[in-house]
Amino acid sequence: MLEVNIVTEESAQPEVHDVQPQITVDATPAQESQRTSKEEAIEVLKAMQEDVGQMFELEKEEENLVIEFFNSLLKILKPFGKTLEISVSCLPRSLSEQISKAYLHPTGQLVLLHKNGDVRMLNLADRKNHEVLIEISGEIMMKLKSIVESYKSETEKRVKFLLSITKELQKVAKIFAKE
Repeated sequence: MLEVNIVTEESAQPEVHDVQPQITVDATPAQESQRTSKEEAIEVLKAMQEDVGQMFELEKEEENLVIEFFNSLLKILKPFGKTLEISVSCLPRSLSEQISKAYLHPTGQLVLLHKNGDVRMLNLADRKNHEVLIEISGEIMMKLKSIVESYKSETEKRVKFLLSITKELQKVAKIFAKE
């Protein structure tokens, strides 16, 4: 039995009341026989064993994909000599509240500049940080696209300029070739 002290405005003395809590039973129905229950337990364990095996296979595949992701990113960014600035708004909330800037190095290191001036490195190749990689992957792809488009545009401008200069130079060279 549970005792509850109630103090009212009329009396400064607490009144003691016995309160019986209401009991509610919400359970799964019992099985007809224990044999079915044991068989089901064995089947559940077998299914769980299969799930665990698949889980480890998937984790290994995830590790390989992350390694290949960063190998490819490194190859793409190497000619440009760049790291990618990542918008703080793309980071998970648990990180973004304390961060003022974030940069992704092509090797998979996320450099986090804290608002208080501290610098922290987060290795996105570590399994525990794969969710962060997933969160910022869209931003990474957009930044890569922007870098490639910018480089392409600069190259097109150089080619266009060199084409016109080379044509004029060829005309002058023809004049010298006639002599």
